[in-house]
Amino acid sequence: MRMVFRAFIIICGIFLIGSGMWSAFTKKGPADAIGAFLALVGLMATIVGILMICVPGFFGG
Repeated sequence: MRMVFRAFIIICGIFLIGSGMWSAFTKKGPADAIGAFLALVGLMATIVGILMICVPGFFGG
């Protein structure tokens, strides 16, 4: 079950990166800044998901 959750984090992160980049380059006004922020959040979520899969005790202390 944990592996499914970790894979879900990675998939959501990749989706946020894609939609954030699309929004950052196609929208105008404050929507482009929100899109750029979403892309950054997606990148962080993807990195966290990969760390949770590759290094199981990374956040355990």
